[in-house]
Amino acid sequence: NPEGERQLMYEYYGTFTRAFLTMFEIHMANWAPPCRLLMRNLGQIWGAVFILYRCILGFALMSVIGAVFVQQTMSVVQNDNDVMIMKKQKEADTYNRKLKALFAALDADGDGTLSREEFEEVKTNENLLAWMSALDIEPEDLEGLFNLLDTGDDEVSMEEFLIGATRVRGSAKSIDMAHLFAKVSRVERAVVELRNTFCPEYCSEVTC
Repeated sequence: NPEGERQLMYEYYGTFTRAFLTMFEIHMANWAPPCRLLMRNLGQIWGAVFILYRCILGFALMSVIGAVFVQQTMSVVQNDNDVMIMKKQKEADTYNRKLKALFAALDADGDGTLSREEFEEVKTNENLLAWMSALDIEPEDLEGLFNLLDTGDDEVSMEEFLIGATRVRGSAKSIDMAHLFAKVSRVERAVVELRNTFCPEYCSEVTC
């Protein structure tokens, strides 16, 4: 081999430190010069070896490094209070826009309120049923849902729909169940007190 080629081989692979630096360059920088140097001096088979090595180990290493950086970035973002608040606000605004679009679709006469008849018509519209399900509003009991949204005037306004639909969204939460149990307990105590006051003879027969 020419003197210049031997000098290049030494510069790339002559010592442990030089070979280590070359392997680092193969992974992180331009791997073609070291590959072509071996192909010129040791045979073309080294080109295939380099490509196989680079594809398997190089891409795997870069994928691991990229995944670590992405994971750390997502962890920082999730723990940042400002980012969390902005994310929640954005999700709420997006959900409210979808609810307004659903309200407009349900409001057949366009008067800005939903009547019980308009609400019942959802049963015959598969698209609206799927739309409500996509927004985590279960449409199985439409009459009960209307009664939850209605404040007593037998109509549901836009504001009532937005507030009510947000509350009934998805399944019951632990705090909702806790509030329900607390209210039931208070009602039960009130019933017992009324029974003790107006039906003392019943308490004498039954342990209160």
